[in-house]
Amino acid sequence: MNEAASPSARIRLVLLGMALIAAGMVVQLVRVQFGPYAPVFKDLGSSSGGRMERVIPDRGLVFDRNGKLLAANATMYYMEVEVRQLTQASVQAIPDVISTLLSQDPKDIRVQLARDWVGQGQLRIRLTRRGSDGKTWPITIDEGIADVIKGFMTADSGLDLSGLSLVGAPRRIYPTGSLLGHVLGFVNQEGKGFFGIEGYYDEWLSGKPITIERPLIPPEARLQPDPPAGVNLVLSIDVNMQQMVETVLENAIETSQAESGQVMVMDPRTGEILAMASWPTLDPEEYEPWLAKEQAKEVVISPAASAQYEPGSTFKVLVMAAALDAGVVKPEDEFIDTGEIEVGGNIIRNWDGNAWGSQTMTGCMQHSLNVCLAFVGSQKLGAGLLYGYLNAFGIGQLTGIDLAGEVQGNLRTPRNVDWTESDLGTNSFGQGVSVTPVQLLSAVAAVANRGVMVQPHLVREVVGPQGVYWPKTTVLGKPITADTAEVLTEMLAQSLENETSYATVPGYRLAGKTGTAQVPGEFGYDPDSTVASFIGWGPVLDPQFVVYVRIDKPQNSPWGSVVAAPVFQDVVERLVVMMNIPPDPVRMELAGGG
Repeated sequence: MNEAASPSARIRLVLLGMALIAAGMVVQLVRVQFGPYAPVFKDLGSSSGGRMERVIPDRGLVFDRNGKLLAANATMYYMEVEVRQLTQASVQAIPDVISTLLSQDPKDIRVQLARDWVGQGQLRIRLTRRGSDGKTWPITIDEGIADVIKGFMTADSGLDLSGLSLVGAPRRIYPTGSLLGHVLGFVNQEGKGFFGIEGYYDEWLSGKPITIERPLIPPEARLQPDPPAGVNLVLSIDVNMQQMVETVLENAIETSQAESGQVMVMDPRTGEILAMASWPTLDPEEYEPWLAKEQAKEVVISPAASAQYEPGSTFKVLVMAAALDAGVVKPEDEFIDTGEIEVGGNIIRNWDGNAWGSQTMTGCMQHSLNVCLAFVGSQKLGAGLLYGYLNAFGIGQLTGIDLAGEVQGNLRTPRNVDWTESDLGTNSFGQGVSVTPVQLLSAVAAVANRGVMVQPHLVREVVGPQGVYWPKTTVLGKPITADTAEVLTEMLAQSLENETSYATVPGYRLAGKTGTAQVPGEFGYDPDSTVASFIGWGPVLDPQFVVYVRIDKPQNSPWGSVVAAPVFQDVVERLVVMMNIPPDPVRMELAGGG
């Protein structure tokens, strides 16, 4: 009896035990869910689900109009040290390796490793180098050098690199090097864009970083969302045209022994910038020296939009356009040039100090007579009309070009307390007024485009997750009529043909104007420094390009007709081939169907 009951009793005992355990679990679940410590358990549960992580999307790419890659992404590595893991051998080996691979002074690295970081409460440091500007910058290496160092760390090389680690980070690379450097701008080591396209479109290119909880369970980790990616940009720039323009500019700088210069090419019908060159060139992957100079106000990184200057005689195009449009002068009107004129108590003379006698308005433009244009501005137009037209041309205003850092220039009007009546005379030949290169380009392009002024721009397409967006041509205004633009273009074409052969191209009729401006200084105008410039367009019957040339402080000659006009000619000779523009006789024959 007892022997038969024994197994049954044991079974009941086991079942009772299991029931008690289950009851205890139920009680514990209720306690966790609804007891006084429920909030604590809830927080622990949520925090143990994974780790929070900030995910940064890849920065958008930049291409030229033909699909040439201009800005892309790669990986760079910071060199960091876990100071508690350093050994006597690694303190010696780490500086030696860095010195060998990077031409870095090993003494500087040893000084960094020798500091009492632990005593200062810092257990991990990032190694730095001293730049040419005297500032310290984190040491960064590319993937090739990183692979070499990783090989030293893992192989039996005999090198003790204890404590050294490589930390990957995104890096911006520019496949075309210094080509377009001033246009593109750059991205710093923290991933922020500065200047140029990178600065202006920084938010668009960088996308939207997100913070997510990265689960510890691998299948769930794969289901996490990706951050909204940055857009890709297609520029209006043609890299081949840009290369040509930069080469011509560099040769001109060398020949004239100038300090700096810019050349731009724009389609006057759409405002698309086809080429935008500046010298000295900027390598956006080696931006630190430029950034230091810009902060010290020694240079301007985006000179096309940010470097204001007094334009000199190229400005006469706008003044004559105003006078013709207002009907106060005609091309054949006569002016007797006596060699000087007084405006507001200020005596104005011609560039050569001579009197040119009887001249038509076309002759005044051809010979670039300051006295004649001061007469037109002060006695024919007057302050109301002159400054009204200059405002309509956008002088003293932002063009809105998509480059970071654009400035508006400076145009004093009678509303300014510093304005004097003499400004009416000097402004009429481009003195006492400041413009940016892109501002003057935009204004003069209105003459080439039958009186319609369009906004200059560099982005042709925006390619994002939702599709492709094509920015439309933006009309900034119509400062003059189409008839006025046609009359002035003819005047400037005749002037160019009679003034200098340095800016003409056989087979193509062009219009344009030279400029020679004095450089203002602290104590007045520098008698030994000028800005030589030229702006022109063509072909006259169907303008497809406007070319702007500026050469700063040339040494071989001060004159725009000698220094800048040949640059215009050199560019246009190549431009008509690259743009597939037939000579005028061929185009006229094709248009007539002959």
